[in-house]
Amino acid sequence: MRKKFCFSEKKSIKKTAALLVMAAALAALAGCAGGASATGSDAAGETQKTADLDLTALSSTMVYSEVYNMMVEPDDYEGKSVKVKGKFSVYHDEESGKDYFACLIPDASECCSQGLEFQPKEGYQYPDDYPKAEEDIVVQGVFGTYEENGNRYCCLKEARFL
Repeated sequence: MRKKFCFSEKKSIKKTAALLVMAAALAALAGCAGGASATGSDAAGETQKTADLDLTALSSTMVYSEVYNMMVEPDDYEGKSVKVKGKFSVYHDEESGKDYFACLIPDASECCSQGLEFQPKEGYQYPDDYPKAEEDIVVQGVFGTYEENGNRYCCLKEARFL
């Protein structure tokens, strides 16, 4: 069955496409500025490199667009340190017994969210070392992909709560 789009959905698709073009242009300009090798520390006091891509410094529209780009072109982000803020979410897969963690990022109108999965650095124990569902979080990790059940997934590996 074919889904029919209403006028507002068509308008939304055009708006999203325009935002993605703007995000790509701004990302290109930001890349020309060069990177610093400053350091920071996480909540546990461990020193770490400042993120290659700090999504906490961008507007909600830009963050949503950048995360979309990460899902569409993951190879462009592979190995980059990414810092993101949003709402904590956890999913427990009954079949495998595995827990999946994500940072949910709302769009500008807060009607839609896009999740960025993260795999915590060793030493974190769920639920003791984790926030409650829907709490605000800031997470930093190395962007990567993994394959599971024949599908490719994007995630932040070795992630830390900041």
